Amino acid sequence: MSIHMCTQMPIEPERQAQADMLSMQENPKNGHQLTAGDAVPGAQSPLALAIPVGSMWRNGRKLRVRILNGTDIIKGKIKQYAEKWNDYSGVKFVFVDSGDAEIRVNVNDDGRSWSYVGTENLAIPANEPTMNFGWLTDTTHDMEFSRVIVHEFGHALGCIHEHQSPAGGIPWDKEKAYEYYSSGNNWDRETVDHNIFDYYSFTISRFSDVDKSSIMMYEIPKSITTNGFFTVSNTKLSDTDKAFIAGVYPPSGAATSALKTGPDVSKFNTMEVRPWDKPRKKTSKTVNFSKDFDKPPSMAVGLNWLDVGNNANIRVSAYADDVKQGSATLHVDSWADTDIYSAACVALQVADNDPDFQVGKFSTTDDHPWNKPQQKTSRRIDFAREFKGDPKVIVWLSLLDMDKNSNWRVLATASDVSPKGFTMNIDTWADTILYAATAHWIAYPSDKAGVTSGTYKVSDIRPWDQPRLENLGRVDFPANIFKSPPVVLTALNRLDIDKNHNLRVKLGATGISAQGMDWRIEGWFDTTLYDVGASYIALS
Repeated sequence: MSIHMCTQMPIEPERQAQADMLSMQENPKNGHQLTAGDAVPGAQSPLALAIPVGSMWRNGRKLRVRILNGTDIIKGKIKQYAEKWNDYSGVKFVFVDSGDAEIRVNVNDDGRSWSYVGTENLAIPANEPTMNFGWLTDTTHDMEFSRVIVHEFGHALGCIHEHQSPAGGIPWDKEKAYEYYSSGNNWDRETVDHNIFDYYSFTISRFSDVDKSSIMMYEIPKSITTNGFFTVSNTKLSDTDKAFIAGVYPPSGAATSALKTGPDVSKFNTMEVRPWDKPRKKTSKTVNFSKDFDKPPSMAVGLNWLDVGNNANIRVSAYADDVKQGSATLHVDSWADTDIYSAACVALQVADNDPDFQVGKFSTTDDHPWNKPQQKTSRRIDFAREFKGDPKVIVWLSLLDMDKNSNWRVLATASDVSPKGFTMNIDTWADTILYAATAHWIAYPSDKAGVTSGTYKVSDIRPWDQPRLENLGRVDFPANIFKSPPVVLTALNRLDIDKNHNLRVKLGATGISAQGMDWRIEGWFDTTLYDVGASYIALS
């Protein structure tokens, strides 16, 4: 029995860091995963084994496709069925006869069809194919042409197998599935795992119920599930496929998010300018604001992604300088012998004369020297302008300096808020040695229209002493505050992570709507994540 099924080609380990960097450069959203609706930009590999970097193309992109060989009939069929996606996606396939191409298609008779996923294609050398069709002939039935070609070009757009969506929940009889796919497709157990069982947490995948009619779904016989679940072979885009890809890549172009509230937002991930496997002390990027201010604005900066080596103290600082009316340079730096493999930050720009928003920062070194650490540090912060009532205040951690010999624990909070000011608290506990920390703060009127804020943490959904890498929760916004999905900025306010492995954590949110969002706090590889918390602000 021969089972003609495609494989998602895994990126080779030696190319992974380059692929991650190119993904960030192609679409910075791949490093700042805050998305409206059900579409999630995401990871090319299972969460526990790789950095959760996205694979979305930049919307509006024209992906050049060059077919390297094959008969005229097969070439015509590839073009015909690949372009089915063009009717619903803002990322279009454009076929070229020569020159550079992001998607390079090989045709042979080796019985294997495969494709790299999304922006992973950018890391493949130009002399190698990125997609293969291994059983198509001039006499292949049109339904088979459609089934295989539309499926593979779905991978090229960044889609994974539907049965590997986190919404999957398919009750596999694993041993029978291993036997089925091994005997019919000559797959080893690792290949079966990669293409059947591994769930992809941050991939272009839907988080609603599994769509059994999706073109990205394998045919699954009843014999390899425990409750008789099955799917048939799908040969065309389902209605859900069409709606889904239009949500990921709107045909009208990328949605813009100009704020109505006065401030502006910026984001930076170190992998936008260097690969994670080449750490360096200073990494920066100049970001352009979406609007010009009358004068250089003030900026609140917060960390929302960290991968820091545990062989030295945790030393990381996110900040902005060279602030101009229309741009600023965002930095994420380390010092001494600390290695930052990757990190990211967000920033809120506020005009100094903004009638509603005020921002500032406080460091423990404003209170005591770094070499005289203490567990609790508090300082009363006075607002430059008094509010009419008690404002809302959120705080973001932007600098950390913690000893490597104890678990990394820190918490930044605002307390005793009044119209004139508040108390900033930066604390640690147990045996952690916190040499220094800095927290930025944002204050705004509590009755400000079109704005809400709050906090969330892992220990809201599970005990801290039951660590796991993937942590998901829900935030509901106040009723009727938004008419459409808001812009959301979220950054760290709490850490409790084991010292025995690298400090790896990232924040994300999916399904952002006028009603709320699904937050995500995740580690990867061997990190032990006890508790992590974040503060968010959502703006119309």
